[in-house]
Amino acid sequence: MNRAPEFPKPCRLGNLFAPNHTQRICRSHHLLLAIAVTARKNGTINKDGSTLLSCQPFPAAIPSVFTKLAIPLALLVCSVAAPIAYVKFGPAATAAPESAKWAIQSMPGAVVLAGGVFTDSMGEEFVRLAGGKNANLVLIPTAYGPTEEEGIEQFHEIWGKFNPAKITVVHTRSRDQANDFAFVAPLKEATGVWFLGGVQSRLTDVYEDTLLHTELRKLAERGGAIGGNCAGAMALGETMIVGGEDEDEIELRPGLGIIPQMVADSHSLERNRIERLRSVIEDHPDHFGVGIDSATAIIFEHGQLRVIGNSYVTTMVPDTQDHTVRLDVFGQKSEDVNLHDLFNVAP
Repeated sequence: MNRAPEFPKPCRLGNLFAPNHTQRICRSHHLLLAIAVTARKNGTINKDGSTLLSCQPFPAAIPSVFTKLAIPLALLVCSVAAPIAYVKFGPAATAAPESAKWAIQSMPGAVVLAGGVFTDSMGEEFVRLAGGKNANLVLIPTAYGPTEEEGIEQFHEIWGKFNPAKITVVHTRSRDQANDFAFVAPLKEATGVWFLGGVQSRLTDVYEDTLLHTELRKLAERGGAIGGNCAGAMALGETMIVGGEDEDEIELRPGLGIIPQMVADSHSLERNRIERLRSVIEDHPDHFGVGIDSATAIIFEHGQLRVIGNSYVTTMVPDTQDHTVRLDVFGQKSEDVNLHDLFNVAP
């Protein structure tokens, strides 16, 4: 059974439901359930009533009653509380240098990380960031299992409706081919690369430390747009979660490292993965975490953060001085966030 975690203190609550305002959460049962209620209304929580904290469904009559009671209560509590939420983590973890600057703040191009289900709004925005009608896109569907059986025309069809200038699908299961100059040539001229979802380890198994990996880094350095959904998003971080649901031990591997010091997790509310990501940042305080719910994307661009989609994105930033992790939640109605402010964890 998916047991609700115990939440350590100190913890200060912030405004969760305020429109057009940065939304923050404390690791408490009631506020996580409040997120679940909102996610349920957006269709990201199962209709049987299962929530962030338990795999047991609520009785049918409870969700509507709970919605009416929980949201006013959350608003009341949040309105009188401080804006930042903290969670203690163990002192045994290795801390990053205090003067370290998070690399995402100075990346020249845009990064789009989607949490699961791909939507048209994500495609439209990514094409815009990659150059609009002049965009030269490379799609990499290697994480997707049945690519060979189903063919690549489906990817041209999906992305063609966003009207980029050019679409090239680059895919192989061979590391030798990933080191072939002709194979990686499309990345040299690309203005944007998108990794499709599936199983994230397939991407690193084939592309890690290959010529394609090198060209991908060069694309990021010259300001090209890079993104992915689900496994494609998770593989872009320096560290990648590859397993560990419920009570299972979390399994990590090096990611492609396009976004240094980042760990991303997808389906974060839909599959109850907030605690999983928090525990990774607890053990790796030289990283920050991004949890993205389904049908939702976080966009990093020129030192700013914004969200598109139907649900929420959670960021987790460690404070190595007092051994805490700050959790922030952002929705589509949140204002754009300056990354300097996000990474400033001082209370």
